[in-house]
Amino acid sequence: MKILVIGAGPAGLIFANQMKQAQPGWDISIAEKNTQDEVQGWGVVLPGRPPRHPANPLSYLEQPELLHPQFLEEFKLVHHDQPKLMSTGVTLCGVERRALVQALRAKCVAAGIAIRYEVAPVSKAQLEAEYDLVVLAHGVSHKALALPPALAPRIAFGRNKYIWYGTTQPFDQMNLVFRANDTGVFIGHAYRYSDTMSTFIVECSEQTYARAELEMRTERAAAAYLARVFEPELGKHGLFSQPGQSWRNFMTLSRDKAGDGKFVLIGDALQSGHFSIGNGTTMAVVSALLLVKTLASEAGTAAALDSFNARVLPLVQLFREHADSSRLWFETVGERIGLGNAELSASFDARRQDLPPLQDALMATLGYALSR
Repeated sequence: MKILVIGAGPAGLIFANQMKQAQPGWDISIAEKNTQDEVQGWGVVLPGRPPRHPANPLSYLEQPELLHPQFLEEFKLVHHDQPKLMSTGVTLCGVERRALVQALRAKCVAAGIAIRYEVAPVSKAQLEAEYDLVVLAHGVSHKALALPPALAPRIAFGRNKYIWYGTTQPFDQMNLVFRANDTGVFIGHAYRYSDTMSTFIVECSEQTYARAELEMRTERAAAAYLARVFEPELGKHGLFSQPGQSWRNFMTLSRDKAGDGKFVLIGDALQSGHFSIGNGTTMAVVSALLLVKTLASEAGTAAALDSFNARVLPLVQLFREHADSSRLWFETVGERIGLGNAELSASFDARRQDLPPLQDALMATLGYALSR
């Protein structure tokens, strides 16, 4: 079996490594469009403590402590300058995305999996001729390759603008902060991911974005303006951006099918969901492990992809429903911004309560994927 994985992010790396363990004789390689040093993002949120939680990518590293993971068990919502502290209900793990990706890449290389960088897209016909299976794990880059019609993406954009910053201010909890000024309401999502750094995502309506003239400000001026908005949280610590991380509207990518012919999608290439539910990397790991399970246990690729479709698509649908409900709550938060802290916290907690529990579905799928 000759498999090409397109995309050297967490989904593709976990799949390649675990597939190689399950089938050592298979020829598995990875192609990445960026250079080896280009890894975007600040921190990511993972579930549980390694090595005990199999949906945490750190569990697949020999020395996860070298990445200095931060374990978070409290959630703080700040509104009207009033903090409300509560338990997250589960242990969450913040870690630097770049360090995680590089560690997983090193593990793949050590297992004999070749990773090629700066690989230009090739045609669907060429991929079908050269490989038995192509695993698309290239995030939301949906225009890079013409896929079978059954795998065509559906794209929708949210109404809010957001940008992903880093900061040297340490946040000991998962933080959700609402700050208002004469231009509108700004929302900060913050958590620590290393001993010295935190992720700080800023979100606002398009109207607030326009009134604050953020489009006309330089990158540095916009960061300084927002640091002043969130000065009670940041103090003298600034906000830092990375190349390619500009303001954007959140893009939800979804598909009606995960695999067809010689092509299959996992991670954000299959389904992206709003960052406010914090399960993007978990979904990537679960879908990768499920694909390993079906390929290792079914007789032939076609049967494996049929099984993968049958099991992953209900999970993808539930994930989309949870993510969309959360995104819509933030997009309409102006309707509730006059509430007190307790009332706004209760509304936030209830935003997904009418849906079946996502964690139960994730753990059930993960349990099946690991029953080899």
